[in-house]
Amino acid sequence: MNDLHLQLILAFAMLATTIAAGFFPLKILGWTSSSTQNIHRASFILSLLSCFAGGVFIATSFLDIIPHVFSNFAKLNEASGLNTTYPLPGLFICIGFFLVYLLEVLFALLLSSDEHKCTQNKNGTNDHELFQLNEMNGDAEPKKVSDSLKRHSLNRSTLRMSIEVEECKTDGFLYSVTFATAMSFHSILEGLALGVQKQMMDILTLFLSLLVHKGIEAFSVGLQVTRANSPRLKPVIIIVVIYALMTPLGSIIGVIVQQSYIDVLVKEGLMLAMEAFAAGTFIYVTFFEILAAERSNEYSSTWQLMATAVGFSVISLLALVEAWQKQRISED
Repeated sequence: MNDLHLQLILAFAMLATTIAAGFFPLKILGWTSSSTQNIHRASFILSLLSCFAGGVFIATSFLDIIPHVFSNFAKLNEASGLNTTYPLPGLFICIGFFLVYLLEVLFALLLSSDEHKCTQNKNGTNDHELFQLNEMNGDAEPKKVSDSLKRHSLNRSTLRMSIEVEECKTDGFLYSVTFATAMSFHSILEGLALGVQKQMMDILTLFLSLLVHKGIEAFSVGLQVTRANSPRLKPVIIIVVIYALMTPLGSIIGVIVQQSYIDVLVKEGLMLAMEAFAAGTFIYVTFFEILAAERSNEYSSTWQLMATAVGFSVISLLALVEAWQKQRISED
């Protein structure tokens, strides 16, 4: 088996793992929404899982992508003879941040209007995200319901919050597109890193590290996208599958680039710019979309902090193992 065949097999293995991990949050939300008991606890768990995802993305940004960008820029700066002291990596990271900010603003202008904005956080977790219990006495009607609901006598019934879900469809779709764009940049670059490896041992080592990392990351992505689009299934499936395809696609592109005759400095420059943009999008999504929304809900900030720290610690340990493996390989 040559390296090209190995790359293709590992790319499909990565695809299957990522899809499975990305769809798992659908099962979790199915469990929590199948019963009207312990709604508050289920919603609290989802909030903690979201904070865990935030910790994963913080570590991915500051311990993986950004150091890699600065390291590659230092090599490119010297090899190209540019020898500039201007912090170009930081500039490109900020450009990536503002690009995804601009993307969200443009989508908001195109797809939503002031009359159809959600009255609650589009991503924050609370009990209304799953169900609302309307406790009734006798034949009393629920207050402030639509005219269509007023025509029905409701007795201690459990109402699905379909009206709020309909109002949030645009915001959920907007969030999903923004989030998927940010994650896809990073996934393609991870695949590129795998695709440009030359030695079989390097390929297998990086693949195993990426497999664990992508499994956790895909679960986090699936959780965010599922919650943003709940209870709609089709957008979740489409976005998760597209996201899962990005790393294998990057791996194939990496193999093609590795075997092409494009100037090495041009290759490195393009990959560096893309990775810096990915870092900026990660920062935006992590702090503006995930953690800010969870901080604004009613759940314990202490528990949220602990969940975020656990997510950060998991990726930190993986990064430590990866660094140890690379050091071992270089010494051999």
